[in-house]
Amino acid sequence: MDIMDLASKGIAAIAKNFGKKVAKQGPAPEIEQKKPTVISGSAFRAGFAREEIMPDLSDKDKIYWISGHGSGHRMEGVLTPVYISAVWLDCGSDEEGILWIGADIVGLTRIEVNAIRAKILANPEIKGCKLINFSCTHSHSGIDTVGYWGKPNLVNIPSNGKDPQYMAMLEEKAVEVAVAAYKNRKAGKLFNGRIEVKDGLSTGRRFKYKHEILARFRFAPDDGSKEIWMLNFAAHPNSLGGDNRLLSAEYPYYLREKIAKENGADVLYAIGPLGGMDAAEYDNKDRVHNIQLQGETLADAAMKIADEELKPEIKFIQQPFYYPVGNYVLTLLAMRHVMSFKAYPSDKTDIGIAIESELTYMTVGGQKLLLLPGENFMPTVYGEYFTAEESGTGEGPEINPTPLADIAGDKSIIVFGVSNDMTGYVVPPNDFVLHPTQPYLNTTSDRLGNRHYHETNALDKNAQKTIADTFAQVVKNFG
Repeated sequence: MDIMDLASKGIAAIAKNFGKKVAKQGPAPEIEQKKPTVISGSAFRAGFAREEIMPDLSDKDKIYWISGHGSGHRMEGVLTPVYISAVWLDCGSDEEGILWIGADIVGLTRIEVNAIRAKILANPEIKGCKLINFSCTHSHSGIDTVGYWGKPNLVNIPSNGKDPQYMAMLEEKAVEVAVAAYKNRKAGKLFNGRIEVKDGLSTGRRFKYKHEILARFRFAPDDGSKEIWMLNFAAHPNSLGGDNRLLSAEYPYYLREKIAKENGADVLYAIGPLGGMDAAEYDNKDRVHNIQLQGETLADAAMKIADEELKPEIKFIQQPFYYPVGNYVLTLLAMRHVMSFKAYPSDKTDIGIAIESELTYMTVGGQKLLLLPGENFMPTVYGEYFTAEESGTGEGPEINPTPLADIAGDKSIIVFGVSNDMTGYVVPPNDFVLHPTQPYLNTTSDRLGNRHYHETNALDKNAQKTIADTFAQVVKNFG
């Protein structure tokens, strides 16, 4: 038995002992099943605002950690600015509306999201806010805002990579753009459309279906001023690679810049179910040129979308739920305060804990939307599972939950990932493979020789079942 095997056993024992302590709290509080909220009126109104969320570069000794491709990567400079944006949307009433915030960051836990929500709702300049969503572009060249990417120890367990001043600034900017978007609201028309970006995605997980659909909501103000676009596509902004030490929003920056230059629209960009899914490579020799081409390709596609006007109605359920945790390493990170975390007793895993997360199901003018925590694999949403012959476990698709689009009864549902909580990957059970002696600590290869990395950053093998069961109940409650 080598040192990593021993470390794995030790980490598992620590996590299970922690679970026993959590169990002494008694049963977790019951979570209320939410009912739908409906906002309707005579016409849509929307407002937009954007601010930079750049770090303080005046202090040369200040350390910021890049959030991707392994921990302990110290930021050494800036390639592109990074931003936070907000869109306010209502149906003509000052008493009811929603906010959608998007940021060029890798993610936030629900604890940070709820702190931001509380500050926005306490601000007297905003009236009637019924829903706040926070979506992240999940840039792996951004600053660590979760905690995973600080300096690691000898067994590759990272320290907390978050900078308190940067996190405080991010929170303040979120409130600023929320207030400004509310103040900037104007009457207009909202449109929805989509386009296929053929060969726009790549994957190392051999997905049978890649859902290369770029979706757009387009708000056109009645006064002819700047349009507001909300775009969604399922591609990791991670193409600068593991050698990169420069801060960047990656391809979303170039996407927004080209649209602003050629169309003039303000853009809030958010990603889809991007677990195991990357943007296509257009230049494998020049990484910066490559991300520029990625963004400009998507911008060109977005500007070609044909769309239809939507009726002014918003309906939603934002449903909290308990998310069981079976990942020993993530539990240890949480115990060490690497990321924000609160544990609840659970009998669903051998550790015996769960966290409280959430999902949001919406219709905007009849178009279905689903906001999910973490990074869901494409098959968990749109189907096309591996057969027993194709899967890493040798088990068939019958052990997998019903895909979320099928639960919604709509293959055209738009899914937003890394929204309102950062909870890791969601992998279909029949392709979920862990290292036999170092589960969650190190990667492994399956019976077919395919590498399995994503499972090390999944909460549990049954993560998909937790989300599918929760969503099925939400759809039932939605009516």
